[in-house]
Amino acid sequence: MDEPLIARGFWGPRRETPDQVADRLLAFLAGLDEVVGESVRWSSPESSGQPLAEPGHARQVISDAFRANTDAPQLGINQAYDGSGQRVHKFRISMGVGRYSESPGAHNSFVLRWAGAEDLADPILRQVVTAWDPDWGNVTSRSLRDALGGLQPAGKPGPDIGYLNYLSEGRAQALPGGLDRQMVKLDDGGVIIGSGKSGDLPPVEQTAELAKVLSPTPAFAPTPTTRSKL
Repeated sequence: MDEPLIARGFWGPRRETPDQVADRLLAFLAGLDEVVGESVRWSSPESSGQPLAEPGHARQVISDAFRANTDAPQLGINQAYDGSGQRVHKFRISMGVGRYSESPGAHNSFVLRWAGAEDLADPILRQVVTAWDPDWGNVTSRSLRDALGGLQPAGKPGPDIGYLNYLSEGRAQALPGGLDRQMVKLDDGGVIIGSGKSGDLPPVEQTAELAKVLSPTPAFAPTPTTRSKL
């Protein structure tokens, strides 16, 4: 696949300390290195040439971001980092985390974009789940979201369907039957739906059929605004 893939995780209000956010970020970066098979180099305007994956520096970057937002701590922080390696030449992290506002539409998110290497989609989504404990997540692309626009309009609250889809335990319990062949149960009680085991992502037509079945179900209810998970 030539266009960038997008692995995403979303959750509702969850108050976290700078150290807790740094721990999650460091866990994700370490897990991504394992998935890719090399140490990805990361940079950001706040990194000042130091390796973001160095624990002391990551904690400083996150702490500085939280301190800069003391006027509205309930809105958490927004951060972006660029990564590069030999196998994948460009990664991009965008995250808005540490938000605990209960206002409608407020949510936390972690997003990773990369080009090529679609066989990384399933293991990267699993790393997002492990590190960030989201309510739901998926692997998608701009063209897929455009193709499914009639089934899941942009800006609709709650989960939308991607090539691969993660649902937390509460959402998984609300799934309809008949999905066993397309579903992998995870240790945390959540599930991944999709056919990413072989490294090949499902075609758009198959994903669209899945969206027709799943989008109206309680498993795809809006992201909670009073807690982190459904």
